[in-house]
Amino acid sequence: MENLSLKYMKRRTRNKGINTVWKLVETEKKWEIEKISIGERAYVSNGIRQIFRFPLYIIEGVRYHLGGSLFAPKPRMVQFPVCDRCNAKCIMCNRWQKETKTEISIEKIREVFSNSLFSQVEDVNLHGGEPTLRKDLAEICKIIQGSCPKMKRMWISTNGFGPRRIEKRIQETLKILDFKKLDFLEINVSIDGLEETHDKIRGVNGGFKQSIETIQILKRLEKSHPIKVSIGTVIQPLNLYEIDEIEKFAEDLGVSVIFQPLMFDEFFNIQDKRNLMFSEYDKEELKRLIDRKFVKGSLTTNFYWCDFLSMTNGAKRKSPCPFDRYVFSLYPTGEVLPCSREDWIVFGNVYDEPVDRIWYGQKAEEIRQRMRKEVCPTCSSYCGVEFSLQKEFFKYLRFYLKRRIFHLFHR
Repeated sequence: MENLSLKYMKRRTRNKGINTVWKLVETEKKWEIEKISIGERAYVSNGIRQIFRFPLYIIEGVRYHLGGSLFAPKPRMVQFPVCDRCNAKCIMCNRWQKETKTEISIEKIREVFSNSLFSQVEDVNLHGGEPTLRKDLAEICKIIQGSCPKMKRMWISTNGFGPRRIEKRIQETLKILDFKKLDFLEINVSIDGLEETHDKIRGVNGGFKQSIETIQILKRLEKSHPIKVSIGTVIQPLNLYEIDEIEKFAEDLGVSVIFQPLMFDEFFNIQDKRNLMFSEYDKEELKRLIDRKFVKGSLTTNFYWCDFLSMTNGAKRKSPCPFDRYVFSLYPTGEVLPCSREDWIVFGNVYDEPVDRIWYGQKAEEIRQRMRKEVCPTCSSYCGVEFSLQKEFFKYLRFYLKRRIFHLFHR
């Protein structure tokens, strides 16, 4: 064992006759075997189930691809910023400056999601603002799960500020969700740099320490609950040269990290972009970073970053996106929209008419058509790419086979 040079190597095996997954971890003096957490076990088990669903992917892929062209499909994904309130002051988001006079009530949420429109929803992402500022977050999760019988995955995104409050909200949510029907609940904590950089980007002194404490609390919960903890990092000029350190830091914490490029859209309503613009030198460094870290391999994330790199050189988007057809976004004001790239992308408001009438309405269809022509070809957003590549099977298969053949002849 002493000859193993890969410090963070993990090996998972299944003990015969016992439903236990193990991992090989390095201690200070030796390698030893220990049980992985319930959260990790649920995540691995879900991956195994997906392998046996391979034939269904092909059928689903055909149906998914036809949706929006031959018929108006029901939403498959829900994006729900449950509040505009936020306890951070991020430089890449002005959401915290927004004065929201009304915040969608729990009664209205229950009314909206009682509609049969949500019978095909598989993924739900709750964010904000800061979602844990809502005391009824657990009740919102319960309502959504009860209204989405096919929901398999739920994400809650948090800035990590207020560790004890976040712990309380997540524990309340864990008690109320039915995990027999849910593959996993993922809690994504924002980390946008090492301590000084993170606090500068997030606008809160001591914010980094709070976020790390939150991650440690959630990792303890992960040992006894079917949740997965991850880090989210928005790549921008201030942290561009810390990406390697962030990745190493996440590895030390035992969490995965999701990198995505900085985006400008109407949701974040950014007024002052001076600190967010890449210099010409930084643009070249960003391309080198992507080429060095993100494009090698045949995973779905590699597919996206290859496409992003092409788009930085003027190419049109190839990565599939579910937002024009399958994503239902509900804002705290009651507005319904697919995505927030432009201010004209709004279908309607649940306070004005029933949600299914909004979704299938003529206005919604006209906006979708306009999006496909004016917005989608140049959009470099990462949001929804993983979900789409699971469905648009043939696009990913072509990329995967090219990569495997290339690897075969270039060993």
